[in-house]
Amino acid sequence: MGDGQAGAAVTVTISIAWIEGRNLLLLIDEFIGLVEGPRSPADPALARLTPIAYPDDDVAAAEFRRGTSDQLLDRRRRDAEEVRADLAGFAGEQDDSRDVLEAHDVVLAAARVDPWLRTLAAIRLVVASRLGIDRDDRHAVDDPRFHVYDWLGYRLEDLIQRADAIDQQGTSSATE
Repeated sequence: MGDGQAGAAVTVTISIAWIEGRNLLLLIDEFIGLVEGPRSPADPALARLTPIAYPDDDVAAAEFRRGTSDQLLDRRRRDAEEVRADLAGFAGEQDDSRDVLEAHDVVLAAARVDPWLRTLAAIRLVVASRLGIDRDDRHAVDDPRFHVYDWLGYRLEDLIQRADAIDQQGTSSATE
């Protein structure tokens, strides 16, 4: 990400309803449990999180996965914990005085954007795996089981666009 104006702290602001933040927090907790828990190579969700380096060589692919999957999953856990910390304000229980649809701004320092992108993408991969989605265009958009998958895609795309806008601002100010 570009550094924007010299001396100015570069941030990205995400506006999110309380209920969305709370549900994302729950998804992150489940995701952390998945990557911290027993790591079965037979779990398709974990397999989606650890790419196959050698698709034409099963032996080399298995060896590569054995040597790298723990490190990759540990990084995914650390990223998710950073995102979880950014969402701490959504951790409380809903009460009658709280409007669950009221938008709240989550302000991310530029360094926090990449962990968010990686975490949202990873959770989306897990959800896709659990729903049997192997391509983005191969699911029924009107089936309610896919709403979380689509919502994660929306949030991911929104964050990418915001990060790209900051990068473009940083590039243009650096060249002016």
